[in-house]
Order: sequence, then structure tokens, then C-alpha cells
Amino acid sequence: MTEREQTAFTLLELLICLAIIAALVAIVIPVGQGMIKRAESVACMNNMRNLIPILNSYVQDKGQWPQEPDSSDEAAHEDFWITELLPYGATEKAWQCPTIRRLVSSKDKDGRPRLHYTPTLFDSNPVTPYKWTTQPWFVEIGNAHGRGAYICFPDGSIKTMDDF
Repeated sequence: MTEREQTAFTLLELLICLAIIAALVAIVIPVGQGMIKRAESVACMNNMRNLIPILNSYVQDKGQWPQEPDSSDEAAHEDFWITELLPYGATEKAWQCPTIRRLVSSKDKDGRPRLHYTPTLFDSNPVTPYKWTTQPWFVEIGNAHGRGAYICFPDGSIKTMDDF
């Protein structure tokens, strides 16, 4: 045999290498997708938890829970919450779940962001939101994570609808 023939791969060796690579890819892809879903879930919970100190700051500064204007217009509802809490650090992205953003278009025809968390409406008394520890402050729209909508409580704990 020549030196070239001794160092070359045979067709069988090449096919075995390709089969091993294909098997590894088949194992890694589902694991990677699961990690992405888990990361989005954690980011969603963090968004909800980050809104709690923002609302606490608002209540301390203004002396009341944000009082949403009477309107059945969804755009007015979204704009109110984004505008009221923006000075306290609640950016438009903080109101959006990464999973919902990935799964569906989260903008309407005007390009305005949509809220993925619905805040609880309380009266203007600044202590009302703190009276009931089991009263949620935010509820996620839909079942984006497969375990029911996330519900965020004043202590920062988050449960799913399936937990109830």
C-alpha cells in the first residue's frame, strides 16, 4: 500500500462518523429547545417579580395604587400602565413575556406593545394592595408555559393556575 492509501478514510468509516454525529445532533436539539423554554419561563417570572418593587415605589411616591381611567379600550389600558410605570423603570419589554413574544406577534397594527401581564385593579387606598397576601398583583395572559398562566403575588412568589 502506498502512504496515501493508508491515511485515507474508507466509505464505511465516513458513514459511521456521520451516523454518530447525526445521533448526537438528535439528542442535543430537544435538550437545547427545552433549555430555551426554561430560560424564557424564568425570564417571564423575573419580569413579573421586577414589577413588584416598581409598583411599591409608585405607591410610596404617589400615595395610592395606580388608578386606571375608566375605559373599555384595550389600547388605553396598555398605554396607561406603560406610561405610569415607565418613570420607575418598567420598560415596555418588562411587560412582555419572552415566550408570548416568540409565539405570537405582540404588536398591533400601530406597532404599540401589548401587555402580557394584567395588573390587578385596587382602590386608591395605598394599603389596600398589601391587605391580602393571596391577592395577585399580576396575572399572565394565556398559558404560554404549559402549566397555566403565571400569577404573581405581593411577596414575589409566583404560582401557576394549575397550582390552584
